[in-house]
Amino acid sequence: MTRVLFRAGTILLALGAIAGCRGPGAQLPADAPMQPIAFYHSVHAGQNEIPCMYCHYNADRSTSAGVPSVQLCVGCHVPGSVVTPPAQATLAFPSAERDSLWNAEALELVGYWQRQEAIPWVRIHNLPAHVQFPHMSHVRVGLQCQTCHGPVEEMEEVYQFSSLQMGWCISCHRGELPLSDTEQTTVRERSSFVRELVTLASEGENLGGFEGTYPDQIASTDCLVCHY
Repeated sequence: MTRVLFRAGTILLALGAIAGCRGPGAQLPADAPMQPIAFYHSVHAGQNEIPCMYCHYNADRSTSAGVPSVQLCVGCHVPGSVVTPPAQATLAFPSAERDSLWNAEALELVGYWQRQEAIPWVRIHNLPAHVQFPHMSHVRVGLQCQTCHGPVEEMEEVYQFSSLQMGWCISCHRGELPLSDTEQTTVRERSSFVRELVTLASEGENLGGFEGTYPDQIASTDCLVCHY
């Protein structure tokens, strides 16, 4: 009985630690919204190892990472789509003989292309109108997509992995959320906030109790950083 209680307690502590990293309000896989086409990240980013930046190509240059256009999708599934009139587009793969389920979903994609309609993807990560999250700043500083979005390469249907609430973001800026060794290195090398502190310290500037309070801080928590 004692062993069972110990194991249960260990599991609860682990889940609590995971929840703490993800922040309060983080969603579960069952919370994933229904999309117009079944797009499995586990197939594209996982099995086929397609880099996130291939589809979300604005992430390192814009505030928004962007949602893949139907033109980008047919570039893989309908070879020759650049020169073939959309109305004549035919699906190359997956074929019905090989996988009838994915063939049916991919035919939906071709239909949007033939009609020249945008795929009405359902947005998953939503922030209040008064909050700005510049993807380009976070990508350029060396953060991996999975740090905020979770292991998308393992997800069949993407859901909001992290809470994205203010407290969770501040915890990350203060260096309280775990980052990989590579991220820690690149962030500290590229963060304008860290570089400024290093410069001020080298010039003999008195930083007060700041470094003692948040010694691992990697980004500013000034209101204007995230709020207009």
